[in-house]
Amino acid sequence: MTSGFSAEYTSCTKKILLAGIELERFSLNYRLESAKQPKFRKVRYFLCQEAGAAGGLAFEATGNDQFGKARRRPLRLDKGALRGALATTLATSIIAGSSSGLELSSNMMRAYKNKKNGYDVHSATKFVSAHLSLIDDLLLKRETIVAQIADTPAYARAVAEGQMLHSLRGSFVNEYATFNADTRSYLLYQNLFYLLNASYNTVGAIAADVAYRAVARPHLNGTANILFITSGAIAMVTPIVTTTTEKYMRRYAYRSIEKQMHATKFDPDEFAVLCKGMETLDHSSAGTMMPSFPVTNRMGVYTASNTLFENQLESETKVIRKFEKVALQTGLLGPVIGATLMTQGILGTNGYYKYPVQPRRQLAQYYYGSVGGTVGTAGAVVANAVSLLQTLSYEHKLSKENRLPRQLIQKRLQHLAEIEKTVMAL
Repeated sequence: MTSGFSAEYTSCTKKILLAGIELERFSLNYRLESAKQPKFRKVRYFLCQEAGAAGGLAFEATGNDQFGKARRRPLRLDKGALRGALATTLATSIIAGSSSGLELSSNMMRAYKNKKNGYDVHSATKFVSAHLSLIDDLLLKRETIVAQIADTPAYARAVAEGQMLHSLRGSFVNEYATFNADTRSYLLYQNLFYLLNASYNTVGAIAADVAYRAVARPHLNGTANILFITSGAIAMVTPIVTTTTEKYMRRYAYRSIEKQMHATKFDPDEFAVLCKGMETLDHSSAGTMMPSFPVTNRMGVYTASNTLFENQLESETKVIRKFEKVALQTGLLGPVIGATLMTQGILGTNGYYKYPVQPRRQLAQYYYGSVGGTVGTAGAVVANAVSLLQTLSYEHKLSKENRLPRQLIQKRLQHLAEIEKTVMAL
């Protein structure tokens, strides 16, 4: 090997490693920025949704009391109490619906800011594709350089390092595809939920307004109850629709990136075997002609730990997202709460149209519906409170242990900066 080969070989390998580091840093920052949430979102959204649930519970409790009395003695119905409860529900439904509209607008503003900074999906994918093309060109150039020493003992070491560099490319694509799929699917999930929740509360507010007027004009009770059915139906299907859409988007986004970037399947176990092989070779003298060998090995060790990092990041993120869901977001409570409200509307509609001249039976249907509605709204009030407390407690614990998702990414970035210094020294 000549000194000319060594300089050319080292320069090419160094450029590949630096391009990979820049790509890795971008992927981490992309995840950090694109997944960032407004500072006070959890608390403000909880308070508004809790207001909506509490307003609904106030109406249901009043309905239990008034309809329970009136189903035997219709003249005991206190219309003033019903109006007050419905006015409360109207106001709190507007608050809850507006909060979803606010968060949806906040996400749109965040998306605009990310686009300006190059962290939107299109710009990020364009950046990653460009750097992968650069790496591919450098890998081809490196193969041409390595072919010059095919008949020397150093050839095996150069080939082993080349295999490592090709595998690193696969790891970079896999990491970006994972981050991209998670970000896109979760943002779609959030935005769709905010949209459906705003719709649910809007219909609920209209229903409360119509019901308020129906206290004095009973002919509006049919319309009010049909609106309550619609509102409950929206709440019931919201978790199903949002979760299904999120899962579809995650798969679609990941496969789309893999296809666009011509990714080969990255196998962490195979990569770990390759790293061990590199370590064995590195213990032997690689010679002064291949100084990049130990640096590439270090980059490989960093990348090998990526599986553990991604698993930990995904685990902590998954738990936080689970805890921070309000009641109507959860796959367990959301459909149940929606079903109780929908059932209330069905019973009210049945009572209005089936017993138009039998007030006792009509009011009995309203009473049975309000009992179910009380269960649903009470569950929402309790679940929302539990959700906030769990989220704040868990995040506080992670923060003390430096295991919050953003902390994990920042530590990863610091480690990457240390490796970059070593590469720059080549």
